[in-house]
Amino acid sequence: MIKMGLKDQLLSSPTLWHCTHCDTCRFVCPQNVCFSSVVDALREMAVHQGYRAEKDLEKWGTAPCKATCPAHISIPGFVGAIAEGRFEEGLRLIKEEMPFPGICGRICPHPCETNCNRSRLDKPIAIEYLKRFLADVDISKESAYVPAKKPKKKEKVAVIGAGPAGLTVAYYLAREGYGVTVFEKLPIAGGMLAVGIPEFRLPKNILRAEIEVIKKLGVDVICNVEIGKDLGYTELQKKYQAVFIGIGCQRSLKLHIPGEDEWNGVMDGLTFLRGINLGNLPASKGRLIIIGGGNTALDCARTAKRLEYQDVAILYRRSREEMPANPWEVEDAIAEDIDIQYLTSPVKILGENGKVSGLECMRIKLGELDASGRPRPVPIEGSEFMIRTDIVITALGQTPDLTFLPHELALNAAPGGLIRADSQTGLTNVPGLFSGGDVATGPATVVEAIAFGKKAALSIDKYLKGDDPAANRGPDWKGLEYIAGNIERVERQSIPRLALSERKMSFKEIDLGFNREQAKCEAERCFRICGIQGTKPL
Repeated sequence: MIKMGLKDQLLSSPTLWHCTHCDTCRFVCPQNVCFSSVVDALREMAVHQGYRAEKDLEKWGTAPCKATCPAHISIPGFVGAIAEGRFEEGLRLIKEEMPFPGICGRICPHPCETNCNRSRLDKPIAIEYLKRFLADVDISKESAYVPAKKPKKKEKVAVIGAGPAGLTVAYYLAREGYGVTVFEKLPIAGGMLAVGIPEFRLPKNILRAEIEVIKKLGVDVICNVEIGKDLGYTELQKKYQAVFIGIGCQRSLKLHIPGEDEWNGVMDGLTFLRGINLGNLPASKGRLIIIGGGNTALDCARTAKRLEYQDVAILYRRSREEMPANPWEVEDAIAEDIDIQYLTSPVKILGENGKVSGLECMRIKLGELDASGRPRPVPIEGSEFMIRTDIVITALGQTPDLTFLPHELALNAAPGGLIRADSQTGLTNVPGLFSGGDVATGPATVVEAIAFGKKAALSIDKYLKGDDPAANRGPDWKGLEYIAGNIERVERQSIPRLALSERKMSFKEIDLGFNREQAKCEAERCFRICGIQGTKPL
């Protein structure tokens, strides 16, 4: 239109501001062009040339669900694809922005739903379950969808750690044509996805299926290899033109109370879950106490209950409102008869004949807010009491273990033993070395690790091409509010669940997933036009 002398008609058209960045247009374009990028360029032109006042619009505006998602998935696009029965296209949209819809469709805390415009009318769209639906449909096929990849490049990249961040880096670099090798010290790939999450929340076949797609892209995943022990870091530098470290946070924090290092029967939650996920079932199943209030503490308790431990209980030093665990996980734990004792703190671990025999505790009251923004736990004088137990599991948080890195590497460390890496690019102070995920940010969600991995992959690609990894970091998305008028209230679909009586006695997956009719009904609740640009009516 510009070449034809129709620039005024184009840049003054209200249609230019009706793109919601759903990105479904690319699937009907013979050249696979993503037109939202074209629209963004034209919007910039319209503002700079005076066809539209910048004060009248939110720059980089989109649907609030997409803006809130750490991976910025085209949520309106894949939800709309489900409503129209275009399941493969919906999955392809997700896999443009992240490789693990089946995993995140089960364990993501779904921040996208918190800001869903539909919640202003009734309840938010079940985005997490719809994402899972598309992944499950794809996995059930004889041949799952594998994204296209570019011609092979000569450069090679090493990834240390086969967790969500490392595997995401491998996924995107393999699609760009690079040779990628992932080194994992555990006997299976997946990191904490494989050994830190119980099967009733994340079935192993789902994890294997999504990792298998990454392998089909040409990624070589080598397990049982510990960098610094089985393979030196300097050897990696000689063979690979870039290295990404995504080892997560594998070392558990300590209680620092008497008896913690004195008696058999004290272990951390990650060790407990890792052993069970690797098939090493405990020999004895006595009374068990878990200390902590996060998802790991709940996973340990619910796992122990299924293994028929006696008197399983969680001690948490604040109230339920302050628990960092996902609220729905707390509700499930309570439904499964997990005893959670709030406002209780351990003081000393007791033992007899070399083994744990009990735990001395104190009652707590909540004081002023501390640095975390939560009430400070204050011990109540004279409230000491003792609990008999055979096993004490600590679940207080994690930190990285960077002992495998040579001192001469001179890698800058951040507080908490983390690797200091740029939050947008993954760049470290060492040329050719990138890092991301929990090892750089501290413990976070899986989707945040995935989002970091994608940004790091884009940076590594630029670095290997000789470009500046920090250039063109992409848009800073803002969610635009949309208030629907004359829209009928529609009940949100409830996901089928395993019966409570069966759930408490098995490791079968609890949430069973939407069928096609449920998925279509839920997808049709989406407004579909969230993110139309501009704060004034168009």
